[in-house]
Formats: sequence, structure tokens, C-alpha cells
Amino acid sequence: MRWLGNKTPLLEEILLAAERAGFQGGTVCDLFAGSGAVGRFFRSRGFHVVSTDLMHCSLAFQKVYLECPGPPSFLGVQQFWDQLEPIDASRLHHAEPKDTASWTPFLRLIRYLEEELPTLEGILVRQFSPAGAAGRGYLTPENAARLDAIIHQIRSWRISGLLDESEIWLLIVSVIDAADRVANISGTYGAYLKSWQQNSLHDLKLRIPSTVEGPVGEAHRCDARDWIEQVECDLLYIDPPYNQRQYGANYHLPEVLSLLPMEESDDAIEAQLYGKTGLLPWKDVASPLCSRRGTECLDSMKTVIQRARARGMVFSYSEEGILSRDQIEQMLFRWAVPEHASDPPVAAEADILHEIPYRRFKSDRSGSARNFRPAAGRTEDEVHEWLFAIRRVQEQPG
Repeated sequence: MRWLGNKTPLLEEILLAAERAGFQGGTVCDLFAGSGAVGRFFRSRGFHVVSTDLMHCSLAFQKVYLECPGPPSFLGVQQFWDQLEPIDASRLHHAEPKDTASWTPFLRLIRYLEEELPTLEGILVRQFSPAGAAGRGYLTPENAARLDAIIHQIRSWRISGLLDESEIWLLIVSVIDAADRVANISGTYGAYLKSWQQNSLHDLKLRIPSTVEGPVGEAHRCDARDWIEQVECDLLYIDPPYNQRQYGANYHLPEVLSLLPMEESDDAIEAQLYGKTGLLPWKDVASPLCSRRGTECLDSMKTVIQRARARGMVFSYSEEGILSRDQIEQMLFRWAVPEHASDPPVAAEADILHEIPYRRFKSDRSGSARNFRPAAGRTEDEVHEWLFAIRRVQEQPG
């Protein structure tokens, strides 16, 4: 999924930073889980992972990546797929060939959902395609109608008790992923494009989510500032929002897709949509970490860090973010060194900071006149990610 701040390219660097923070194993806490990529990575390495995020669509990915016990049987809906040929195994892009057989029920179910299930003109046709009165161009009418049918079917199966919890989340993530690949957007969902991109004209295709084996973790949908006090972990990974883009306002369509199967009908969600882009109300989950007003972002981040009950911490942040390098380092050292530590360490900046260059994420189309204001010494397309790694000083008894 196209997720602002996705750390998939940096996973090995994050693991190295965790080792610099003293992490050798145990429980990892991913505090701003987003797309779930970091938690999925640590689970695949054999670690127990707990995570949280305020977005419901993030919860869906967390549930699949951290809690999914293995290939689903879909026995409750076997009558729908039992006589069908499985869809091409390329939809199972993450598995070894020898593992394909265990995913055959899902591959057959995809065949049913894509080819046998009649399309339906529901909320996505009405609200997020040009066929609706609002004329929003996120999805072609054909893809919107296919998604409406699939979501209606998942909801019906859920209400009838034909799916277990992990099967529901697997289908929801598959739907979000499929919609994302045909969405008529340039990066985030803050706006749709006026003309159709080539990818948005492709037929909707479901894929099986990239699950991993490993210890079963825990997925949550909680405010990090409150939830962190309840979690004791060996490593805390913090990847907070770094600019003024509120995720609720920029990922409302994936949020709608994740919520609809859990509703009794489309009505409750559809009644809330508003504005040119069909937003869901989001200001009650607006993050102060996206605010440049006064010290709102800094104060909120201080609260999170000071409440952390971890042995080591990795903090990921863009050099172009709201917080400065000095502010982050001061917060981390204040957390790492107890106020009355008898022998506090003296650590140079190089001991905790690693900078990683990467290509800038742009949600604008090529040729946009937007001014990115690159950092000093950087080209317009270059930005550095900061990875701070620090270990907490353990107070000696007596």
C-alpha cells in the first residue's frame, strides 16, 4: 500500500539501529504502526511484536501481519469456492512454491469474488466514482462496483458467522491493497486526479496479503500517549508523523474500506462522508504531532517518550520534520538517563544517530510547482532519514 512514511526500504537499517540500542531479543513495540511493515519484519525475525495506531485501516494490516496464525481454511464459505479452479499463484507473491497448496482455498475464493460474484452499485460507486452524484474520481465505476460487491459479501459472511476473525482481516487487507493499486491518486488520498492514470484503468485484482511466520503478536487501535504506559518491552520503535499531513484526512478511502465490512450496512459510514473528497470526520483523531502551533508537537512527543517502559529505543524521523535534531536528542537522553543515575554515560551524537539518504516521497504529479524546501546541501529529490538508537541506563539497586 502507498503509505506516507513507509519504512520498508529501511528495515535492515532499523534492525541495525535496534542492535546499537542493545536489543538482542524479546518484545518489540511499534508505536505508530502505519502500514505494519516494521512489525511484520520483526515478527519474521522471530520476535514478539505489539503495536498500535489510531487508523482502523492500520489495525487491519497489524492484525494480518502480527496475529494471523497461518493460511486460512475458509471452510465456512467452502460452498462458494469448492468447485472453482484456483486463481493464478502469482497472487500469492510472498510464498515459496511448496507452500502454495496451503493457500489454495484463498486462491479459489479470489476466483469466486472476482469472476462469479455479481457486481453491486453501493457506497463506493455512489461516493468514490464519477458514476455517483458527487462525481469523485478515485475509482472507475467498474472497479467501484466490484469492490462494493466484495465488501457486501464479506459483511454478509461475517454477520452469518461463516468467517473467523483472521479470515475477515485477511480479506479486508486484500481489498484495501487491491483498491490502492487501481486508485486514481498520485500518492495519498487527499485528492483524486482529474484524468485517469493508466493503473486506475486496470481491472481490480485481489492478492493474498504477505503474511509471515513467527510468534503471534498483538494489534491495537489506541492513542500512543495513553497506551504506551501499559507496555513493557525490550525495544520501542517510534516512527511518528513528521509533517502537517493528518493521516485521517489523507487516507480516508482505505479507512472506509476497512470499516465497511464491520458495519451492518453502508448507511452509517455513508451518512458521515462530506466535502469534495468524501472525507470521514477525522478531527477527533487529529495528531498533535502534526501541529506546528507553538510547542504542541514537542510537548506531545515528550509525553510519549517519558512514559515509555522500554530497555532500548529506536526513533525514526525525517530531517525535514517539525522537530529538530537537538530537540529529539534532548528528549532521548532525558529518557535514557534517570534523574538520579549515579554514573550517567557520556555519549557523543554519533553514538545514537545514523543518517540514511533516500529519494523524497512526493504525492504531487511530476512537474508540480510545489516547493519542497530541501535541507541545506540536498537536492530537491534527496532527503535524509534520522535513526536515533539509545539504550536506557539501568539504575543500580541500593
